[in-house]
Amino acid sequence: MKKRIINRNQAEKDTTAKIDAIEMHRKIHLVPLDKVSGYDIRPGFYEINGATAIPGGVNFTVHSHNATSMELLLFKRTEDHPYAVIPFPKHYKIGNVYSMIVFKLNIEEFEYAYRVDGPYKPEKGLIFDRTKYLLDPYAKAVTGQSKWGVPAPGAQHYKARVVKDDFDWGDMRQPLIPMEDLIIYELHVRGFTKHDSSGVKFPGTFSGLMEKLPYLLELGVNAVELMPIFEFDEMLDYRESDGKKLYNYWGYNTVSFFSPNTSYAASVEYNREGNELKQLISIFNSNFAHRF
Repeated sequence: MKKRIINRNQAEKDTTAKIDAIEMHRKIHLVPLDKVSGYDIRPGFYEINGATAIPGGVNFTVHSHNATSMELLLFKRTEDHPYAVIPFPKHYKIGNVYSMIVFKLNIEEFEYAYRVDGPYKPEKGLIFDRTKYLLDPYAKAVTGQSKWGVPAPGAQHYKARVVKDDFDWGDMRQPLIPMEDLIIYELHVRGFTKHDSSGVKFPGTFSGLMEKLPYLLELGVNAVELMPIFEFDEMLDYRESDGKKLYNYWGYNTVSFFSPNTSYAASVEYNREGNELKQLISIFNSNFAHRF
């Protein structure tokens, strides 16, 4: 019996050693391989689009079919001229994808954009202009017009911010309400609570909509369909007529599909719009699920 116990203990140790060995192989140790413009960099994760915060730095990946060069521009918040320009090395391009990890960046301290060079042949739909700042099409947060109806100051361009996907969804579950039982309320986030009669603390925002949840539940609503909530430019084609200010109100003129509208946040602060929207989704889903 004693011999069996010893053999079993040894077998457990051998199994643990094998597991540890497997886990060691899975660990990724990222170290800089190049230095460009004073920044330590290395090739990034080509299959992850956009800008992603990782331990020790940020992974930037962008796709362009005809680009001949790509530069990453870093800005101080609200400033329009970059404090750093980091070209993607030629060998950091695989196919049509540029990817680069930049080390030691604090994601709360900078905004970013791209500058891209390539052919200028309008007749073929190619209009590259490396003097223009380009917004990351996979941006998760956008700056440049954070308050509704207030144009960006000066010549400020749209720029992106890096955000962490660290919102705690808890045990939230999908309501999974059968289609025939849905009672859907379609609404415009700003229009639904902007008027004083809504009685909310933060009118015209995601937070204001959360304040109206009891009203929606009282109506028997179990699903809410929101008109565009991504970043759009309400100042596009802005004009005044008969003393009224006319905005591009409904939101069908997209600036960034993956970025919640910053003017729908209750206050202007780092990633407030993202967390506020996620909180709205979590609270609404939980209440609708419990009612069914």
